[in-house]
Parts: sequence; structure tokens; C-alpha cells
Amino acid sequence: MDIGSAFTFVFDDDDWIKKLAIGGGIAIGGLILLPLLLVGVLLWFPLGGYMLQVIKNVRDGHEKPLPEWDDFGGLFKTGFFVFLIGLIYNVPSLIFSCASTLAQQAPQMTDLDSNVAGALITIGTCLGCLQIILSLAATILLPAGLIRYAQYDTLGAAFQFGDMFSFIRENIGDYVIAVILSWVASLIAFFGVILCVVGVFFTVFWASLVTGNLYGQLARKAQASEMP
Repeated sequence: MDIGSAFTFVFDDDDWIKKLAIGGGIAIGGLILLPLLLVGVLLWFPLGGYMLQVIKNVRDGHEKPLPEWDDFGGLFKTGFFVFLIGLIYNVPSLIFSCASTLAQQAPQMTDLDSNVAGALITIGTCLGCLQIILSLAATILLPAGLIRYAQYDTLGAAFQFGDMFSFIRENIGDYVIAVILSWVASLIAFFGVILCVVGVFFTVFWASLVTGNLYGQLARKAQASEMP
């Protein structure tokens, strides 16, 4: 994998300032409109669609992988499915998180016997540990799901776990590198807070593009290995 290009390819595009500004502006707009019946969340969908298009462009070997912002309808639709895939992957974690919180808060909300209260707190702690494990598992599996969705353009492809596990196993070294580096990019992105807070929206968008490039490189390598 070309790790260096994943972090710098954005700046190789002649219009990178404009494209990054549009993405960051959409992220800011989404936050501002978030209280308006989740309108902000809907506004963020094109960002997910844009990242998925980066995966496809890198996979297909485009010299300048950053797409144009000229198909908001298509980006919105694709981004909705990206959001849906991520949400479904995290449903088990969310369920255990809610159960853990309820179990630990129940003794404070009701007058329970001390033994029962202690048992509930213990159960809540165990459920919380399971929630962390499930959340980590979702984070590790999600890249494979998104790569398969980008390849087949069908929602079901992101949940064909047998094929996903085979993909991960066959590309385990690069897969681990891509997942770790996507986390690193996310950590770097939050240094945007230094830029009067607003900068974080542009750096977080940049981090999503780095992630898209890493996943695209994985997809290209896997695609090449499948060729006769």
C-alpha cells in the first residue's frame, strides 16, 4: 500500500481547495441544522457518498481520485446507504449500550434491595464490556462491508460476512494497516480544533478522504488478485 499518497493525494488535485471547502462547508451546515428535525444528519449524507466515490476512483486507478461535487442527488443516495450500513453494523453495540445504562441506572431510579442493586450494577458493567467488544468488532468489519458495497453497489453485499471474512483473511496485513491508519487520520483531524474549532470540520472531512483512499487501495489490490 502507498501510505504516503493516502495522506497527501487530496492536495494533488488542482481544485483541492474548492472540493475540501465544499465538504467542510457541508459538515458545518449539517451541524448548524442538526436541531431542525435531523435535517443536519440528512445534509451529511453526501459526505458519505463522496467518500465512497473516492474508494471507487482509487480502486479504478484514477489519476485524480477526488470527484466533482456535481451530483448531489447521487452522493446523497449513496451516502444514505453508507450511513445505513454503519448503523446496522452498530445496532448490537447500541442495544448493549442501552441495556448497560439501564441496568446501572435502575438502582438510582428505584428503591431496590442492596443485593439486587449490586447485581444490576454488575450486570450493567458486564454488558458495557460486551458493548465495547461489539463496537470494536463493528469498526473492524465495516471497512470490508463498505469496500464490498462500493464493488457491487448492492446493500446485501455489505452483509455477506463469509465473503467479507475471506477478503479480510486474504488481505490481512494491508487490512490491518488500513484500519489503523484510518484511526490515525481521525486523530490527526481533531487537531483542527486548534483552527478556531471550525477547522475541525475540514480536517475531519480530509480524514474521511484519507480513509476512502486506503479502502480504495485495498479494493484495487483485492481486485487485481482476482484477475486471471
